[in-house]
Amino acid sequence: MFCSPFDEALAHQGPPGVFLPDPEGALRFHPSWTRDAWGRAPGPHALEWSWQLFRDRGTGYVQVALVTSPSLVAEHPRMDVRVFPSREAAEAARAAYGSPPLASDPW
Repeated sequence: MFCSPFDEALAHQGPPGVFLPDPEGALRFHPSWTRDAWGRAPGPHALEWSWQLFRDRGTGYVQVALVTSPSLVAEHPRMDVRVFPSREAAEAARAAYGSPPLASDPW
């Protein structure tokens, strides 16, 4: 599920962060998304996993992410956010937008 033991340790024990899938689907900690989120929502944040889809408002591209606190990215100034109960549910919703996953209408 994670691309390295470091990423897995961060997800389970580290400060809340954002993890994006790499090309093989393994989750990797994303420092710039995490720093951006902490800059907009400085916390405190409880460590609780949240599977989210992000729709870029400029392009319509839909990205799945693991966010390890639901309050870290409850909203975003450039993206629409949807929360799902599992990775499977988030991936299924993303797949419904096609390949590449583009959602033309705002959420």
